[in-house]
Amino acid sequence: MSSPTEDAAPCGHGDSLALYLSHRRELIRYAANIVGDISNAEDIVQEAWLRFRTIANTRFLTEPKGYLYRIVRNLALDGRRRRGLEQRLFVETSFDIWATVQSDQPSQQTVVESRGDIAAIQRVIANMPDRTRKAFEMHRFQGLKLVEIAAQLGISKSLAHELVVNGIERCKKALDRRA
Repeated sequence: MSSPTEDAAPCGHGDSLALYLSHRRELIRYAANIVGDISNAEDIVQEAWLRFRTIANTRFLTEPKGYLYRIVRNLALDGRRRRGLEQRLFVETSFDIWATVQSDQPSQQTVVESRGDIAAIQRVIANMPDRTRKAFEMHRFQGLKLVEIAAQLGISKSLAHELVVNGIERCKKALDRRA
């Protein structure tokens, strides 16, 4: 056990490690009494050491042992509070939680409706004027930019834009009629 004058001694750069090592077991027992778990207490003491070392390297501590114990106590209490909150928030229930999670798979109704929408869009595309269809397909299916569409079709960029917009509007109308 250290004398009261040792506890009140200032802590320099080299002294902080010696202080930590000489009180490590005692600090772990102290933290374990608060959190109720030795492995958790070891983690807390390690974290406390890192914080203590940072402070001890930048400030002159008049009561380094007390300061180190205070860091351990605060971390242990914070951890205990956090675990208590987590237990209240994530309490295990008697039912299977996964049974309440919606599937990311579409329902049969959604599949049927989507197939109908796709068929309607395919009919609209097939019935578009040739240049409109080509511009629309290049933009939507090939990912070409308006400048590229204009160059391939030998038209202006503004006309390429009009053709793409016209194709989109035709598809929207077909879907609106289905709704």
